[in-house]
Amino acid sequence: MKKIYLLDTNIVSEFSKERPNSKVVEEYVLRKDFCAISSITWQEMIHGLERMPDGKRKNYIAECLSEIKEALPVIPYDQFSANICGEFLGKMEQKGHPLPYSDTQIAATAIANGMVLVTHNTEDFAPMVENSFLKLEDWFSE
Repeated sequence: MKKIYLLDTNIVSEFSKERPNSKVVEEYVLRKDFCAISSITWQEMIHGLERMPDGKRKNYIAECLSEIKEALPVIPYDQFSANICGEFLGKMEQKGHPLPYSDTQIAATAIANGMVLVTHNTEDFAPMVENSFLKLEDWFSE
């Protein structure tokens, strides 16, 4: 089944919160068969886990990540995505608008795979929406 939605790290991290945003959970439940994450998002989540001190919270997050790994396919950051990202970073820097590298990689992965990026950080991605084929949804406000 084709994946349509690429979930940003801030969306996936909602699932590990004690009280996740109900709109995000509702949208995910309705569309879970059409969702995936990028390898960059997976990297960010593993990095966050490894930075945590040992304890109950870290164990809980590790369990959540295990469930996420089972539920959501990971879309690789490949050569096509890298081309899109590199071109976009260069063009935006020339315009005086440097962008966060990880966000640009995630956006490029969405564009390369014809997916809608689901994020709560719509402002961070606004330059990419204005200057590319990136499509966004914010499930916090749906």
